[in-house]
Amino acid sequence: MRYIEELERKLHAQRQSLETQATALRLAKRDRLRAAEQVRQARRQAQAALRVQEDLRRFREQLAEAQALAEEIEKENVQLRRRIRLLEEPNPEEPPVVPLEQLTFRYFLEGLEAEEEAGG
Repeated sequence: MRYIEELERKLHAQRQSLETQATALRLAKRDRLRAAEQVRQARRQAQAALRVQEDLRRFREQLAEAQALAEEIEKENVQLRRRIRLLEEPNPEEPPVVPLEQLTFRYFLEGLEAEEEAGG
């Protein structure tokens, strides 16, 4: 009887030990799965960060190109405004433009007057 009781006690102790080990294994497995998920998530975040950095780099390039184009357009705009101002303002240094026909007729009349004075 003692032998059977001793075996039952050992069996019970082994069951408890096995249950404890099974619980420890389940916890370890759960921890490993969590760690693996964290690693996967960290990889996804790292990949997303790389994509964001690449997008930011491309955006900065496009921004620099757009700024350069805007500066070029602004310079051209300033030049065009200067031209317009020059064309709109009368230039006192330039003599008035007289059509050729009027000049030749004027010289013709002046020539006739000079002949009349000389001959007359």
